[in-house]
Amino acid sequence: LKIDELLQSAMSDFLATIGDPDLNVRRVSLIALNSAAHNKPRMIRDLLDRILPLLYAETVVKQELIKEVEMGPFKHVIDGGLDLRKAAFECMYTLLDTCLEKLDIFEFITYMENGLKDHHDIKLLSYLMLSRLSTLCPSQVLQRLDRLCEPLKAQLQMASKPNAVKQETEKLEELRRAVLRAIIVLQRVPEADRHQQFSDLLSLIRSNSALHSLYTNIERDAMQRSYITDSTMEID
Repeated sequence: LKIDELLQSAMSDFLATIGDPDLNVRRVSLIALNSAAHNKPRMIRDLLDRILPLLYAETVVKQELIKEVEMGPFKHVIDGGLDLRKAAFECMYTLLDTCLEKLDIFEFITYMENGLKDHHDIKLLSYLMLSRLSTLCPSQVLQRLDRLCEPLKAQLQMASKPNAVKQETEKLEELRRAVLRAIIVLQRVPEADRHQQFSDLLSLIRSNSALHSLYTNIERDAMQRSYITDSTMEID
């Protein structure tokens, strides 16, 4: 199609703006990259060698973009780079599905690890990526498993603040569920249970009645969904 040819000719220059000094320009460029990766991945595959360093640079928390402002008697932290990081991790999630063969998986995992320690929404995306990687690239995940277990364990051990509002408690519970879903997928990786850190993580879950109950419920739901999916495929 002629429009595809026009897009292809402009794509390299357009996506180079991921490195623009203006935050808004970078964010819009990342949104465009995500759209291209989802809808026209062939247009960007040969550009990824140049684009990925710019993309990965946006996964890192930039302290210079974090400000503390006073609102009455309270102090509120504003992270000016949060939307950029969200856009970057959304791109990574899409690239995992559409351009896997063009990714250095170990490099990808290194930057995904940033997301396991970041903001609520980014953590959720990173847990999904970890689950996907465990299925697509189990041997690479296995080689990094000990390091990956540390932020998962930290999240499971995180407790609500005494004065936490309902929304904060619900978000913490959502993250806990997401971590457990990722762990259930990791358990399917051959020889994962031979890694001490992962074994310790499973022991932590078994020793905590609330976590173990939640884990059991999530695992049962996952098995039921898998059974329904398999049954539907057989009918088709």
